[in-house]
Amino acid sequence: MKRLAALTLCACLLAGCAESEAPAQSVPTVSPAPTAAPQALSVYAAAGENTAAARAVQCYAEAQGVALTFVDDVQQAGLVILPAAPAQDGSWLDFSSDALLTAAAELADMDGGTVTALPIGRSLYGYWADSAMLEELLGADAVSNLQAASWSEWETFAQTLTGWIATPSPASVTLGGHTYTLPEEKSGRTAALTAVFDTPAPSFEADNTAALYTGVLLAAGEQRSEQTLIGPLNGLFSAIELEQTHQANEGEQALFRRGFLADLALEMEPDEAERLVPLPVKCDFVEDDLSTVEYNLTGLMNYPIFAAPAWLAIPADAGEEQTRAAASAVLWLYTSTAGEQALTGDLLLVSPWGTASDGTVPGAMQIEQVGTGILPGVMLDCSAAQALADADEALCYEQDGSARTDWSKAAREEWREKVIAALDNTNVQP
Repeated sequence: MKRLAALTLCACLLAGCAESEAPAQSVPTVSPAPTAAPQALSVYAAAGENTAAARAVQCYAEAQGVALTFVDDVQQAGLVILPAAPAQDGSWLDFSSDALLTAAAELADMDGGTVTALPIGRSLYGYWADSAMLEELLGADAVSNLQAASWSEWETFAQTLTGWIATPSPASVTLGGHTYTLPEEKSGRTAALTAVFDTPAPSFEADNTAALYTGVLLAAGEQRSEQTLIGPLNGLFSAIELEQTHQANEGEQALFRRGFLADLALEMEPDEAERLVPLPVKCDFVEDDLSTVEYNLTGLMNYPIFAAPAWLAIPADAGEEQTRAAASAVLWLYTSTAGEQALTGDLLLVSPWGTASDGTVPGAMQIEQVGTGILPGVMLDCSAAQALADADEALCYEQDGSARTDWSKAAREEWREKVIAALDNTNVQP
């Protein structure tokens, strides 16, 4: 188990500096934790049951002999798994009102003031590719040059690869200033390749909105306004258009898949997860888009995002038994050795208090990447995240549910207007 001292660094990481790790330490433990687990727990999971956060709660139930039920109505739940922290509107239990939960919040460095939710942990977010497939396409040294590719190189690569998939033939592409030649024909793992980008499910889009907008918000700086947001949003629009234009149909094989490592690896065989390599969510940013001195174009373009994929919250109006059951689940994850192992070892998360496991290939890769460079995920409340998700859905899909084909200036301005309304002067923090 490793404690990642580099998690608190932003500017240094973006400049490509690596922070040495502190010596391994034991996980702080809230004491006394409940000795008797409740017998039943109902959970509402906004993104469904096939996520790392949902699996973490399942680990708790299995370890403690708790009857776990996933419900479709948040009003029936004792514990709620959300993509972002809910607003402080009185609808959610204030964790600071309970001594044990306050101690858990302190572990996540969220003590002080009202705390409506706690993060399940953090995970790398970006595009993910099978390293073996990339090697068949481009050779053994392509990953680092893909990570360092300019927007023009990235865009041209997607366009060229789409043409190659339709009609394979040797074609040259430049990535990070290095020239590669695509093979003469499909073979091996590339034989099933049908598109550049995977098609994210609608629920995925809604539950990963804060991570997707990280680059925009970091580029805009502390003052989110129309003036600071327009430029970065134009860059994100280009990225969304590129992804949507070169995406796979449902069930087809794509080269890149966007998401959190913890969530994607959950549905993979171990050998598949071991081959995953991270690539940044590249946007068409230019120097004039930056209203910050903390981040530069290299950092915003070349590094994956490191963010919380989900948050744990307890409804304020949950019954006493449900509240106790939910609190026990949170405390088990936050304060027990078994809970930490579930988060870091089994689910490839970095714990809320900054420990991680290098016991697996993807776990070790994540630790190395955090030490090399990341973009720190921003915090949005649920209402802002939902407004952004709605704007994205309206951009990517027509009213009949078909994929958008019109990526005109008018479409960009309509989307941008909705996004700015959601973000203008919004309190967003890394």
